[in-house]
Amino acid sequence: MTILLIILHICAAAAIVAGWIRGILHIPSAMLWLAVFLPLWGPACAVAAELHYRGGEKADEEPGTGRFGITDEVYRSIRMDEEDISSVLPIEDVLAFGTPVQRRSLLLSVLHTGAAPFVKPLRTAGVNDDTEVVHYAVTALVELRSAYNQRIADMEKKLQAAPSDTATILAFADLDEEYLRSGIPENSERDMRIAHCREMLEKALRNLDWEEKARGGKTAGTRSGQTGKAGTNTGAGMYSRRASLLKRLGGICLDQQDAGAAEKAGRALVKDEPDREDGYLMILDARVLRRDGKGIAQIIKTIRDREIYLSPSARDQVAFWSTQEAEAV
Repeated sequence: MTILLIILHICAAAAIVAGWIRGILHIPSAMLWLAVFLPLWGPACAVAAELHYRGGEKADEEPGTGRFGITDEVYRSIRMDEEDISSVLPIEDVLAFGTPVQRRSLLLSVLHTGAAPFVKPLRTAGVNDDTEVVHYAVTALVELRSAYNQRIADMEKKLQAAPSDTATILAFADLDEEYLRSGIPENSERDMRIAHCREMLEKALRNLDWEEKARGGKTAGTRSGQTGKAGTNTGAGMYSRRASLLKRLGGICLDQQDAGAAEKAGRALVKDEPDREDGYLMILDARVLRRDGKGIAQIIKTIRDREIYLSPSARDQVAFWSTQEAEAV
């Protein structure tokens, strides 16, 4: 029995020492010696001290921070009432005006936590006069680009295996849009991804129209409860799949500066969703891109005649171009 207790004590002491070395346990060093040399009671005291530490740490946490995933580092950074607010600087300012130590520390933190939200500041750091800062920034951008390139290569393999699968086509379009939103692709690479995204959306739209015709259904106005009359609230609150694709396709066409294709998508969207603002705004953006003053006035008149409900940002957009047209006259 004594030998068994000694073996148990040795195992417990070894576990406590290993946990203390790795930073898992937060017991004082004096308690560590007690846990090693005092049989049974030493490890028990160490466990009690650790439980007391963890209980106090949770008690110090303000209610509601845990469910938002706020870490201790982030929490300390947002409690600016207890710190000197003048010491808090945007990442761009630190990279532009900070000391070399501050820049390097900041970029190491970005590399550790994830560089995806900081593409623009990383580009700024890439032309810094500090070679170490440039190295960190370029490394982060290269890693992000490599990760996206690998995902694109994997998606190309899936598409080759099922070239007519609508779900795979849409997933590829989603990936293209995510990559474009990241801000990583530039110049010719950006143009290539926009063109590919447009190709995927057009293909998905053709597949969807074919599926609707094969079922003998209608491609427009497929939402449940839609009346097809302008100015009437359908109560559906959600786009049909086709209307969602048209909206995305129109946005990509505008990115390509293709006003004709964007207006065509907008007209199709108005036909499918006559009560919603998106198709009308797409036509407006296309005519602004084409600098068609008469067309701008016409679509604004259509919006007002049909009493289309506009979101606050859309109302501001329509009011702005109404003012511009009035000044032009």
